[in-house]
Amino acid sequence: MKKHVYVMVVAIVCLILVGCGKKSTEYGLDPKNPITLQVLTYYNGAPQIALNELVTEFNNTVGAEKGIFVEAATSGGLNELTEALNKEAAKTKEEMALPDIFCCYGDVGYDLKKLGALADLSPYVTDEELAEYVPAYIEEGRLGTEDGFYVFPTAKSTEIMSLNKTDWDKFAEATGASLESLLTWEGLTETAEAYYEWSGGRAFFGRDAVSNYMLVGLHQLGADAVSVVGDKAVVNIDEAAMKRLWDNYYIPYISGYFSSVGRFRSDDMKTGTILALVGSSSGSAYLPSKVTVGDAEPYPIEVINLPVPNFSGENPMVIQQGAGMAVADSTETKEYAATIFLKWLTDEENNCKFAVASSYMPVKTEAVTAEKIETAAKANDMEWNEVIKSSMNVFMNDYSTYELFWVRPFDGASGYRSILENKMVNQSTQDRQKVVDLMSAGKDLQTAVAEINTEENFKNWCRELKEELEKACE
Repeated sequence: MKKHVYVMVVAIVCLILVGCGKKSTEYGLDPKNPITLQVLTYYNGAPQIALNELVTEFNNTVGAEKGIFVEAATSGGLNELTEALNKEAAKTKEEMALPDIFCCYGDVGYDLKKLGALADLSPYVTDEELAEYVPAYIEEGRLGTEDGFYVFPTAKSTEIMSLNKTDWDKFAEATGASLESLLTWEGLTETAEAYYEWSGGRAFFGRDAVSNYMLVGLHQLGADAVSVVGDKAVVNIDEAAMKRLWDNYYIPYISGYFSSVGRFRSDDMKTGTILALVGSSSGSAYLPSKVTVGDAEPYPIEVINLPVPNFSGENPMVIQQGAGMAVADSTETKEYAATIFLKWLTDEENNCKFAVASSYMPVKTEAVTAEKIETAAKANDMEWNEVIKSSMNVFMNDYSTYELFWVRPFDGASGYRSILENKMVNQSTQDRQKVVDLMSAGKDLQTAVAEINTEENFKNWCRELKEELEKACE
């Protein structure tokens, strides 16, 4: 009898321990008492629709099973979301009112992490699970820590070059220009000058996000304007490297070989202002299929996508971009629930569906194939035209053959990108107008450019850039 009682006691204790173990691994989640998670993104249009559909599917399946209900909303745009997050980052942690999950870039995430406002997701994700993702995406999400994990990769993009091949073919046939010349910045600059002369003074190229040109170019040349020591930034302006960037953006811009008129360079391609552009791979769905020059009748064009040029003689490199999702510091239950949703969202099938809708790329290594993305497009009856397809093919080539670059977080990183962008863009724009004014006064292009593009002008620009960066990094 005593033996039977002993066995029963042991069995009961084991059941209790198993129950406790199960409870601890679920961090208090209870299907009978579901918790609600607010997700805030900057998505619009097709990406937001796709996310809403996935959220509904999650709520009806895994969410219902585990006791998690997700509600998704959009801020209206990236600028609005960044502004809202920066506003919260200016408060004390006790005053903050962050969403449970939100789209987040590394610089803003870094600032929030320092305030203790972000959840470290590493306790809720195993090493085996992390190994399924592209390593560079996980490293970026660590925000400079060795083993913390703060920004979950959900969708990524890079940059591509897009070309109006219809009008390029006319130029190439007349001049012998080759697409191979567009593989380097130096070759692009020479080609843009040749097109300007052949076309009677029309610009050839423009780019979105000039900051990416600066950031990647300087890193490629081994001359980052800011190096990070611990959490601090040290400013170093290498004039030789800066001169190569200057020669291949500023000079062709003030000469009229490059241009930027509309909000995006795809707008400029649509009006025939330029033939080629560099922009986000996620923007391929917005590339024009027709060109309308002035009041003339629109005509159809073929657009092809090419890799972003690199500096001659340097290892190929391209920007890694696309916001991940961060989780606000909260209870273990909410943090764990948020991680469950993010794992589900980045599951191969779900992530490919979202990637196709948004023209972004999935984040797991095994999912980055044309076959899997095209399968997702067909299965969900989504648009999969040749322009989008070629954009993703260029991305996958970059992914396998280029070094992916992103800015490591540091104090002042949020201002670093905008300073680089504004200094190059503003100087180029104002000096282009000076050249135009000189030409209107009767001077030829070469003379006008030579008067503006002086050594003193360049050195003053470098000095001002250094001063602004040092102030931002104080």
